[in-house]
Amino acid sequence: TTPERLKKFQAKTPMPNYPSRPEYAGLLEELDESVGTIAATVDRLGLGANTMIVFVSDNGGLHREQGGTITTSNAPLRAEKGTLYEGGIRVPCIVRWPGVAVAGATSAAIGATVDFYPAFLELAQAAAPAAQVLDGVSLLPVLRQPAAALARESLFWHLPHYHHSTPAGALRQGDWKLLEFFEDGALELYRLSDDLGESTNLAARFPERTQAMHAALKAWRKEVQAQIPQQNPAYDPARADEFWSRKTVTVTRAPGSGRDADAATATAAIAPTSTGATSH
Repeated sequence: TTPERLKKFQAKTPMPNYPSRPEYAGLLEELDESVGTIAATVDRLGLGANTMIVFVSDNGGLHREQGGTITTSNAPLRAEKGTLYEGGIRVPCIVRWPGVAVAGATSAAIGATVDFYPAFLELAQAAAPAAQVLDGVSLLPVLRQPAAALARESLFWHLPHYHHSTPAGALRQGDWKLLEFFEDGALELYRLSDDLGESTNLAARFPERTQAMHAALKAWRKEVQAQIPQQNPAYDPARADEFWSRKTVTVTRAPGSGRDADAATATAAIAPTSTGATSH
């Protein structure tokens, strides 16, 4: 952030029990003003009535930087970017569409970033290539009428590598959400309408729902040919907390561990696939 903004937020009293970061606050203010500049420019050019502006993130907030420094908090959401808890996948989504989207309205519909592509196709009265299968559904009904529902039963996530968490998959159906962790096969079930912070695992309490959602998640992975990490024969539990620097290619301080790793080679319980995370 600029020195002026940094000084401005350094002068403010930090919020108790919250990671108040002046430089982070300054960057957020700059982002806010930049969005305002874009919207004002569109209006000044006379394009406002014919332009949809979408403000959205590709993942949840980063809670902790490399090295362990706490950046911010996603509370009441659990965890952060790189995980399949709500803190990693629930994101802001604001749409400005004068004359169509209802100003100030909110929607309870559950969407994903893959839903914007079919929405943009519909808006442009264009068709997807004949051989292309769309992962999402158009968001336009919800933008035109906030009380509308989307024609979809399930949302799936696949995170087959290590990044702020261990490899996992997730499925959401209505208020219910299931997570499967690939290292040990553990299943976690949450009812987000009652437990947005995902603090109470209901898998043992609702075994039939857990099994049905797990079966649906596995069937989806088979349908889309999602790659699953394989067990790593070189895994050493004693070295599971090692952290390596990509800059120096040496063992360094693990984020949040408060100690330096001391071995020569990092190993993981399962070997990640060659593909990145996908969200559907």
